[in-house]
Amino acid sequence: MRVPWLRLLIVPLVVLPLAWLLFTGLGRDPRLIPSPLIGKPMPAFVGTTLAGDRFSSADLAGKPAIVNFWASYCIPSCVDEHPVLLDLAERRGDEVQLVGVLVNDTPDRARGFLARYGQVSWPTVLNTDGGISIDYGVTGPPETFFVDARGVVVARHVGPLTAAVVARELAALGVTP
Repeated sequence: MRVPWLRLLIVPLVVLPLAWLLFTGLGRDPRLIPSPLIGKPMPAFVGTTLAGDRFSSADLAGKPAIVNFWASYCIPSCVDEHPVLLDLAERRGDEVQLVGVLVNDTPDRARGFLARYGQVSWPTVLNTDGGISIDYGVTGPPETFFVDARGVVVARHVGPLTAAVVARELAALGVTP
């Protein structure tokens, strides 16, 4: 024996919450998702750089730092922000430390990217198991974290860096833009 009124009751109870979830979830900008790391110590990491050296987040102690997650396949965003990072290193390299973290990419592809778009003076840490990205809650490259001299995460930026973003975040770190 069928009960049609039961179907009329179940369909809205299932469809309406699902529709609301899709409506509100798909309308959100992932760049606006707050990071739980803001105001907390940066997650520690140790890795090997593209140059084959050992690098640790402890090497950043005592000076503001910018931790940039990037990849060679991140086109055009990583290509767009690359000159901004090169300019930052040239103009503010004595005040701020830069470190790149490779996201789901190979060393050879990363080297190819750097050969094409400009070699960097800062270390790029290989993230072969993805652990560093996971610890920072990275959603995808490019994503950048600004860390003060005490090792506390001050800001997170999702998407390509611009000169305006860098100036704003440097000011938050106490570095004159």
